[in-house]
Amino acid sequence: MSALTAAALLTAWEQGASQSPIQRALTLLTTMWPDRSTDDWAQASIGQRDGWLLTLREELFGSSLETVAVCPNCGEQLELTFSTQDIRAVAPVVDDALRVTAGGYEVACHLPTSADLLEIAQSSTEDGRERLLQRCVQVAQCGDTAVDPATLPTEVAAAIMEAVATADPQADVQIALSCPACRHGWSMAFDILAYLWSEIEDWARRLLREVHTLAAVYGWSERDILALSARRRRLYLEMLGV
Repeated sequence: MSALTAAALLTAWEQGASQSPIQRALTLLTTMWPDRSTDDWAQASIGQRDGWLLTLREELFGSSLETVAVCPNCGEQLELTFSTQDIRAVAPVVDDALRVTAGGYEVACHLPTSADLLEIAQSSTEDGRERLLQRCVQVAQCGDTAVDPATLPTEVAAAIMEAVATADPQADVQIALSCPACRHGWSMAFDILAYLWSEIEDWARRLLREVHTLAAVYGWSERDILALSARRRRLYLEMLGV
């Protein structure tokens, strides 16, 4: 690990194992950058959060990414290689509130945050998209008349969601793909949190196997083994023929 110790990341992994994906993101970010509280990270827009997760991924495992995709038309499997910079989005500067004018309505809203998503996840309301819209809208007017966000026309709600997507593009990363076998084109969503968490899972399990081996042979404590650099742990394992 570079800016993050192996012990700290292992603790974050253990804590995140019992959390929802949204909570995991906040745990990882708070562990990496503890000068900001969990509540502070929860108030960042989803795109801002995911941008920092990309930075965390670069710190932990580098900038090169690999994944696979299956063509929905013919079933061909594609192996994809790209970098974190390829999927970084440049967001326009948004003041305290995003202002949208559509269908005679004027609306001010904030960009969706992890706090919003956590609140919705705890709600019994089935329509999460509608609930999210209502949480994000701060002021809605038709002329001089204040309007309940729940009563906004469908076309106005659609305009708000489009404006939010434009203002926070990192929140929904789509990779354009073309099948070499059948030439079918489509887009695949890329979730940096799911990708990064899968890598951390693999890393943690490998590390714990290393700890087990070194502890069994040398009698060292987990704390002492984790304090070793990855290179030194690997050299000891090589001397053991592992």
